[in-house]
Amino acid sequence: MRLIRLSVSLALACAICLGFSVGVRGEEDALARAKELYRTAAYDEALALLDGLSEGGPSDNLEIDEYRLFCLVALDRKEDARSAIAALVAANPSYQLSEAQASPRVLAVFRDVRRSMLPGLVQQAYAHAKAAFDRKDADAAAQFERVLALLHDPDLAPTPELTDLGVVATAFRDLSTAREAAAKAPPPPALAPEAGAPRANPPEPAVYRDGEPGLVPAVTIAQSMPTAQLPERRIWTGAIEVLIDQTGKVLSARMTTPIYGAYDKQLVQAAMNWKYRPALKGGMPARFLKVVNVRVDVRPACSTFVTPECRPAN
Repeated sequence: MRLIRLSVSLALACAICLGFSVGVRGEEDALARAKELYRTAAYDEALALLDGLSEGGPSDNLEIDEYRLFCLVALDRKEDARSAIAALVAANPSYQLSEAQASPRVLAVFRDVRRSMLPGLVQQAYAHAKAAFDRKDADAAAQFERVLALLHDPDLAPTPELTDLGVVATAFRDLSTAREAAAKAPPPPALAPEAGAPRANPPEPAVYRDGEPGLVPAVTIAQSMPTAQLPERRIWTGAIEVLIDQTGKVLSARMTTPIYGAYDKQLVQAAMNWKYRPALKGGMPARFLKVVNVRVDVRPACSTFVTPECRPAN
């Protein structure tokens, strides 16, 4: 049974190939006969034979379409001839009739129709190329090249609009070419950092201040002040700002309202050892800027009476 099926398949394949060969040979014979009829001015007979080959529309064999056109012009069927030319040019806007084969009359009609169609064909070709560019098709650059070739066609009358279109098409062609080159280029190798080159630092965490929504400020654990040695026996006031990290450690300190030069330095040094329970933002430890107001009273202790010039006992 398998042998029978194989034999049938081979027979069918041979029949298809034979039919195709006969079909091609038959078309060639019919075309040769139509050419002979055309040369003998039997235009009606030649056209009938060619119509049977092309079935009234553009065929895969360009010679069939060309000789149909020759016959239509010879028979003075102007509208049919123009329709045939329009079909040829629409299928291939760059197509030109051979001056060696076509008569001057045919060439004149062909050029007249093609010239009238070219502006619309250029716009249509540009629209297709732009759509291909937007889709990121690989052949977008080639399509813009075809647009530019049509714009330089000697049968196309130049206009300001077409000149502008040429500028735009050139730009899109170059963009398409560059995009395809970038897509095909291998990725650059990863560069190892040079010896001694500084590494990129990670971004600094956010720093919050009092009053930030959803913030629980840092809580003081240890905040001792240095012993004051100040030149005047009075009350001194100032303020120091400390940056507290997520562990409660002081990262930096600075006097925002100085008290006295020497004492300010002592105070900043002491602040670097202060301890806090870290601030919380959204329940998570966060950096926090805390301003600590400082009041130092170095007046002498009052003995019997309390006066503005003395410091009351605690």
